[in-house]
Amino acid sequence: MKIALFSAVPEEAGPLAYLTNNTGIGRENATRSIIEFIERHKDEKFTILNIGTVGSHDKPVGTILSIREIISAGEPFNEKRMLPSYFNLHIDKNIETATLYSSDSFVSPEVFTEKYLETVKQKADCFDMESSAVFTIAQTYGIPFISYKIVSDNLDVDIEEWKMRVHTLSLALAAHVQLILDELKQTEEIEFLQ
Repeated sequence: MKIALFSAVPEEAGPLAYLTNNTGIGRENATRSIIEFIERHKDEKFTILNIGTVGSHDKPVGTILSIREIISAGEPFNEKRMLPSYFNLHIDKNIETATLYSSDSFVSPEVFTEKYLETVKQKADCFDMESSAVFTIAQTYGIPFISYKIVSDNLDVDIEEWKMRVHTLSLALAAHVQLILDELKQTEEIEFLQ
């Protein structure tokens, strides 16, 4: 089994950073990075495993989430469902699933109106800036996409606070992903693409 491990920035992958491909921050950077990667590996079958941090309005910091649906900013809610794949592993049964809202900016009261934030909070559990682009490109090319995220904030911190938290949080996320990979290795030979 070939896996392309992706995060926005190396800090989000922690000790798995040496295996990780980075998209950069934001949907435009992610789109460009994923297309370039897929073009380099167009003759190979692989799964994209996307890891990183998310903000959440109601999940505690440090909660690991398996993304079950992605909503893209700018699209009417539920117009087109973005439903990632899953590894069918025992370990996944213990992970909370979540709907992720992906936009080009931090989801916070400084960026969005309170009315819009309330609407988004009713539809999504967590928020990031790249996943909808990565998923859309993967789906366009027929590539399975799986995503695990860790909650870094409750929509209440700036980038400097996020930078201070990401080191500890990435250790926890990497440990969880490593357990998943170890379980996969019991039945599959795994190769990481870069």
